[in-house]
Amino acid sequence: KVAWYKLLWGPFNIPRVSFIVWIALHGRLKTGDRLESFGLSDNFKCSFCKHHTENHSHLFFNCIFSLKVWDAIKVKCNVKWPDIFWPDIVHVAMRESLGKSLRAITTRLALLCTVYQVWIERNNRIFNKEMKPEEVVIKSIVQMIRGRLMSLNNLPRYAGDEWFFKQLNLTDSILKPHTARIGRAAE
Repeated sequence: KVAWYKLLWGPFNIPRVSFIVWIALHGRLKTGDRLESFGLSDNFKCSFCKHHTENHSHLFFNCIFSLKVWDAIKVKCNVKWPDIFWPDIVHVAMRESLGKSLRAITTRLALLCTVYQVWIERNNRIFNKEMKPEEVVIKSIVQMIRGRLMSLNNLPRYAGDEWFFKQLNLTDSILKPHTARIGRAAE
């Protein structure tokens, strides 16, 4: 096992998203720098900014497109990560996403879904010639996070959950039901 195992795999994550991030963590996504090293491409510039060589660090965290997406996701998901880059952010995310609280799960999904959607958008630009603006990618990430959260149930209740309910438009159905106290206080 590697240190980031629990960040990627588990009952709260989305398997296809975890798989793409797993490949990215191993530095094995077919980014421009890797394609160039195989002699498969003569165009290895970033598909977002068109200026820098596309590699994992640039694509996910240094490109102006990705930076705008990350800044918005940090606000929308109440994530308080420092401005550090790939793969150092993974270690911060591991610390911030420990446990089964709504905050921890949202933090984990924010990282995973953002990397996934940036990769999907990159591929759409290259192979389908479709160029979505940052706002559309951000909305896709938030919808993916919300969709996964809404599919869960019996999450423990914590103080501070209300912020996530309002921001992500969640319902109480994902939380454990309130239990009635038995004993003298209930009488």
